[in-house]
Order: sequence, then C-alpha cells, then structure tokens
Amino acid sequence: MLLIVADPPYLGRANRWYGDGRGHSDGRGRADDHPEAREWDRPEAHIALVDRLEAEADGWAIAATPASLPLYLEHAPAGVRVAVWLKENAIPSGSRIRPVWEPVLIRVPQGRTAHGTGVAVDDALSAGLTAGGFAGRKPAAWTHWVLAMLGFNPDVDELVDAFPGSGAVATAAANYSNPGTTSTRRREVPATQAQQLRRTARGSRSRRAAVLAALRAGGSVRAVAAEAGVSTNTVQRWKHEAGLTGANAAAVDS
Repeated sequence: MLLIVADPPYLGRANRWYGDGRGHSDGRGRADDHPEAREWDRPEAHIALVDRLEAEADGWAIAATPASLPLYLEHAPAGVRVAVWLKENAIPSGSRIRPVWEPVLIRVPQGRTAHGTGVAVDDALSAGLTAGGFAGRKPAAWTHWVLAMLGFNPDVDELVDAFPGSGAVATAAANYSNPGTTSTRRREVPATQAQQLRRTARGSRSRRAAVLAALRAGGSVRAVAAEAGVSTNTVQRWKHEAGLTGANAAAVDS
C-alpha cells in the first residue's frame, strides 16, 4: 500500500516561518526560505492537498492546527479520523490560554480499521517537542504514532513524506519496527506460574506475588490477568508498583 504523511506549512503561518516572514518577533526561528511558502497561507492549497492524497494514496495523515481543522473536515472524505497530539513542552504564546495540542487527520487504509487487523493504538499522543532543528519539526514519537495508526508495515508498504523538510519523518520511519508481529500476540504464562496463580486467593498478597512472578517469567499482562482472575488494570498497577520496567518491559507489556 502507498501511505503518505503530510506535514505542510500551517495555514496562516506558512510565510512567517517558511517564507520571508518575521519568524519570532526578532526574526529568529524561521525554518527555511521557500519562495512559494505564501501559497500555503491560502485555504485552497490545503483543500487541494486533501484531494491529492485521497486520489493517490491508500492511507494518509495530515498534520494541522486547531484553527485549520474546520477547513480540513469540511473537505475531508467520510471515514477520516481526527487524532490529537498533546505537546508536553509547548512553547508559551501571547495568549492567556496556552495552545498545547494539534490535530492530525488520519485516513486509515481499507482493511486496517477493525480490531485484530493491526496493533492497537490510541488516537491521542502525549509527547514533547524536539529541541533545535527546523521550526515545526515533529518528534520521532509523533511519526511512530502516526505510522502505527496507519498500520504501516515496512515489509509491504511504500511510505512517502510529502514535505521532507528537516528529514525528521524519514529518519523516524527508518527506525520504526512494525509492532503488530509481537504486540498483538498474547504470550502464555509458563505452566508452573499458571498453576501457582490458580492456587492463590484473589486479591491476596500471595496472588500479587504470583502475578509478578508470572510477568517476570514472560507472561503477557492479558494472559496473566486471565489466569489470575483479575483485571488487566490490576495487573498493570501491580507491575508499575513493582517497578517492572526497562529490561523487563518487553516481557510484560501487551
């Protein structure tokens, strides 16, 4: 499948940051000098982008702003989803209400929307801006999140960055591994730990210890919860309280 990620100059901000505009008030911070940057301050350019991606790609994503979201939604085809990126370290603005989120329009390819057709992923991401580099450059976590929502599989999909700019999207994509081959598989609890889980009483200290032992032995959260007769939220809480992170995370996350 052909997947396109588009992070265009934002409507109303294009010439300021990518053309001959002022950048910050003292002229700093402009990403680059593009003679055609003003074109992206025209709504028609963004409407045409939606039309082009829909015509050419099996799936696509467009980074936008809250202000431009109504325009995109007016012209987006049915089935397009809106995901939210929460910028943990958003730059303060001149407004009393600090803008800390940006929308991403997602056109998931046909056949990749239903449960079980790919790795489960939230439609919201909390990740900070990357220091330095181009203004507007997205962090690697943003690209990985977008690719996960598109169901990107580097073995079978062709990925195009419609606005290469800093190259951050291409770099992050090159380091992306398809999580669907491992994250969606439930790792069974080893027999010894499973037997211990069934013997212990629900909610007791021995049950918690048995759960943690099963996680350390390689059982997934879902499999351990099923054997122990407790919720996955409880298992996740016990895992967090026990500090099962880092080297152990791969064995217990699922």
